[in-house]
Amino acid sequence: MSIIISKDIKMMVQHIIRELVEEFGKSEIEAKELIQKSDVVRSLMIDPMGFHESPYNWALSILTDANDVEALEKYLNH
Repeated sequence: MSIIISKDIKMMVQHIIRELVEEFGKSEIEAKELIQKSDVVRSLMIDPMGFHESPYNWALSILTDANDVEALEKYLNH
């Protein structure tokens, strides 16, 4: 069964990927894997209030959940 994902969710995911790549040095593949593991799409489908968070904050949350200390250190030294 395929899940239909709204354009808004797809756009948010793309913005989060960009933040993970540009601000935290992840590859696009790594960023997509992190997003998939963190279940961003499902979170946004369940609670649209997530759209009020910036993609940057989503990226921080994803990295925190993944316990990615190296990437988070880049944030702290930013």
